[in-house]
Parts: sequence; C-alpha cells; structure tokens
Amino acid sequence: MIAAAATLSLAACSGEGITGLSQMVYNATYAGPARLRPLVVPAQQQQTGVQPLTLTVVLAQLGQNFGGTFSMADSAGQAVYAGSITGKVTSSGADITLVVPAPCAGTLYGSFTVSNGELNGSAAGRDCMADVSGNNVQITFTNLVRQ
Repeated sequence: MIAAAATLSLAACSGEGITGLSQMVYNATYAGPARLRPLVVPAQQQQTGVQPLTLTVVLAQLGQNFGGTFSMADSAGQAVYAGSITGKVTSSGADITLVVPAPCAGTLYGSFTVSNGELNGSAAGRDCMADVSGNNVQITFTNLVRQ
C-alpha cells in the first residue's frame, strides 16, 4: 500500500499523471515547414522568389505547462523570426504563446494539434510592425516532426 502511494505520488510530481504520451510529445525538438505572413522578402530574394521556411521548436514540459524556443529560418539557414514559446497541454495538443524579443518585440497566440506524432497549428499576433488595425503576423505550420 505504501509502495503504491509512493508510485502515485511520484507520477503526479513528474507529470506522468497527465499521460506518458504528452511527456514524450512536449519534451522534444520538432522541425518542419512553415509560413510567415506577411513575409517581408529581402531584396536579394525578390528575383528568385520566396524561399521555403523551416520552423524549429524546442520544448520542455513541467506538468501541464511547457516552455522553450522557436525559430524560423530560410533555406540558407538564416534566421527570419525567433523567440520563446510557452504553452499549456490540451486534450488534442496545446494552446501556445510566442514572444518575440526586441528589436521588433511582439506576442502571438495560437494552438497546435498532435496527430501521428506531428504538430500542426498556427499563431497570430502583433510585433513592432503592427499598426492600430490589429494583428500583423501569422505563423502557420504543418507536419512538424520530432528530431
């Protein structure tokens, strides 16, 4: 009886009480294709078209909450947009907040779902380029896979 109580207590403290799957999902690095709107295309890329972007998310979970970093890079590996990510586990994935630091600070809110071990979702919000009309940035990502 004492051993069973100790096991239950340890599972609750470790977050395993949520589910073993969520621990595996939210303690990992994911990467995959993404879109950033509006995308300001650098002059050197205007002639060749918009390069595909890759979103990389590094997550560490504590209980039902997680935190980490995100970064978007072009095909040459040059950073386009980056910051921190925080979130809370939901039944189908997570609600997320992305915070972009200065010099173009901003905050985006969104969510993702988990299907077959892949993350799919979006976040929208404002950064330093926003005017008074509302959100000016949207990130959409599909099929982020565990690295």
